[in-house]
Amino acid sequence: MATFIQLFSVTRMLGVLCLVVIPARLLGGDVTTIEGQFRKWNPITIQFHGPAAHELDSNPNPFMDYRLNVEFTDQNGRSCIVPGFFDGDGQGGASGNTWKVRFTPDKTGQWKYVASFREGKNIAVNLQRDVGQAVGFNGVSGILTISKSSANAPDFLRLGRLEYTGGHYLKFRDGLYWIKGGTDSPEDFLAYGGFDNTRSGSRFGVKKYARHVRDWKLGDPDWGEERGRGIIGALNYLAEQHVNLIYFLPMNIGGDGQNVWPFAGEVRPAGDPANDNTHYDLSKLHQWEIVFRHAQEKEIVLHFVFNEAEQQNKLELGGKNLTTERKLFYREMVARFGHHNALIWNLCEEYNIGLDLGAQSIREFAAYVAQLDPYDHPITVHHSKDPVQSWKPFLGDKLFSITSLQIGRGDIEPVVERFRKLTQQAGRALPIAVDEFTVTTNNQPWIPVDDSVALRKEKLWPAYLSGGQVEFILADLLETEDFRKYDDLWKYVWYARRFMEQRLPFWEMEPADELLTEESIYSGKTSTHDGQVFAKNGECYAIYLPVARQTGVLNLNGAAGEFVKRWYNPRTGKFDKADERLTGDRKVEIGQAPSTPDEDWVVLVSKRKRSR
Repeated sequence: MATFIQLFSVTRMLGVLCLVVIPARLLGGDVTTIEGQFRKWNPITIQFHGPAAHELDSNPNPFMDYRLNVEFTDQNGRSCIVPGFFDGDGQGGASGNTWKVRFTPDKTGQWKYVASFREGKNIAVNLQRDVGQAVGFNGVSGILTISKSSANAPDFLRLGRLEYTGGHYLKFRDGLYWIKGGTDSPEDFLAYGGFDNTRSGSRFGVKKYARHVRDWKLGDPDWGEERGRGIIGALNYLAEQHVNLIYFLPMNIGGDGQNVWPFAGEVRPAGDPANDNTHYDLSKLHQWEIVFRHAQEKEIVLHFVFNEAEQQNKLELGGKNLTTERKLFYREMVARFGHHNALIWNLCEEYNIGLDLGAQSIREFAAYVAQLDPYDHPITVHHSKDPVQSWKPFLGDKLFSITSLQIGRGDIEPVVERFRKLTQQAGRALPIAVDEFTVTTNNQPWIPVDDSVALRKEKLWPAYLSGGQVEFILADLLETEDFRKYDDLWKYVWYARRFMEQRLPFWEMEPADELLTEESIYSGKTSTHDGQVFAKNGECYAIYLPVARQTGVLNLNGAAGEFVKRWYNPRTGKFDKADERLTGDRKVEIGQAPSTPDEDWVVLVSKRKRSR
């Protein structure tokens, strides 16, 4: 390990403090640059000067035949190894001698870092520590001093990493529990014409997000000639509507869209074993990072979906198994984007149709991603067919930290409630996320539900008040470019999520539908529903009535004391009617809705707080 003297030069670059560290043994030429805020939960980029290369070089291939890992150790001796990457000139250019690592500290105080830089054939995908030959800046080390996060920082840079904590909801390390209310469309969100080298191999073309250019604001990121304004504006709009997750494929070669990939080499969009998937497009990846960083600043979780259902997509990375190309793809995604605090790795859309990858391969993929990812982001996999049989192999497996369920025609709440029990019985209670719900008919095997009122009544509230969470496939699927078309849907999702977050200790609650009897039954477009009850017994009860003609009776036996009943309107996001007091330890009638009994209502019954 090298010993050195640190010379400090503090400047202002791109609005953040930049610290230039010059190790004594490198004073003859190479310089190590560190950029970032030096605050807890804020990413820091360390830039090393190493071997010069071009993104299309093959002898050696800078992505395959070099491996940069940096070990970070806090002052208590806890360490993690963060994978780094080749980055051309460091600004999106294809040629240069810049090698980077992005690190997000989770503690204040001093962190020591030591770079491991090694060369060897296909060494990048080898997880053994000391393979290959040490070269270049191997052994360069330094110290980072990290202060607490800023009170004025965006939530994701202040509340920390979104993590699995052993229950049915993910949680920010220094913040609150999180409920998904996101968009599943378009899955080719990254097929944006403003990105370099984006082209289409299918009828879906490339995205412009033209109607969202007006949502771009002065001071927002861009990358020349206003090329970033459409996609940045789209994120701004979604954030303003409180959409808190976006689902996307970083590689859909051979899939539906055939218009997204991170590769620099020759690619046939329909899929081809001869495609060059070992050289990466540095300018495009640089632009992706700008977009992902902006999404995080706008409190939008990144839902990476690594593969698509179609056979050619599943085979694109060298075959269906944990191939060298697949390992490299995982490494590049984790190394370049894993520093973001709020993201989910999804191994495959519909892993078990088209070409069934098999549960064993999925577990191998998950294990490799987990070994690469120093931040332990949640990992999941999406499925088709029967949800219980499709997800059964992963229940209780510590590699999987959230579900990604698909259901067709039928009620959503029995699926959510059953999976809560299944994961509990398997010894690893999981957040129950339903990422796709569709309608199956005799004439049309698969269509999305496109009625925002039906989604509110039949999917959103029943899922939330059964202890689950959702994201929505939109009616225009891959052709989605104007999110404003779904204003009503986003409004309803926000009203529901705000109710959960502000009014309920939802992470402590359980489905308890048996406590409500004699309520009306609602027959909808895709399913039939009775009332839903989500409860923390003796403390609070949230009741969803998809129709309020007959509101039923709530069993409060065993729940002594006084309670307060309030009516919440899921169409307006407001409480209606004056509060009413109830006496517990008995059965109580819910009573007449404030108005429009043919519509849906939410009833909140909570323990009355006595004034001191």
